[in-house]
Amino acid sequence: MLKIITIAFLLMAPLSWIYVVDNGKCNGCGNCLSHCPQGALTMSGPDAYIDPELCDGCGNCVNFCPRDAIYKEWYTGIEEDEISEETMSFSQNPIVQGCVIVSGVTPLSEVKVMDRAGRIVVQNHSDQQGQLVLDMTNVPEGAYLVMSDETISVLTVI
Repeated sequence: MLKIITIAFLLMAPLSWIYVVDNGKCNGCGNCLSHCPQGALTMSGPDAYIDPELCDGCGNCVNFCPRDAIYKEWYTGIEEDEISEETMSFSQNPIVQGCVIVSGVTPLSEVKVMDRAGRIVVQNHSDQQGQLVLDMTNVPEGAYLVMSDETISVLTVI
């Protein structure tokens, strides 16, 4: 019952696009900081950080990042650790269109990838070790809910 309530809560949460900094690409130059009308961008150590509660998804910051370190992500306001005690992980996230390895899934369970409209865009079954490959090759960029019997996570395609 808790799983159904959690899924319903997640799907009813306000959904919006925000921008996130890829710390692997950010060099901390700060070019983006003064171009955020909401003041959502700050420096966190050597990297820029976008506060998801302040970001309105305008994308002004993207144009001023020389390293393409800022990307769009689906934001619900719900942290992944609030969704499930079990952890679903991806070989990479965000991913460039292609295949991604998912682990931490209930063994031999079905995994569905859903778009913002609730349509299933990809589905597959996990193996006995709780792993599977999702082919996201023909999936448009954006954020997707990845749901199994026990876990929910968000995967971003860039």
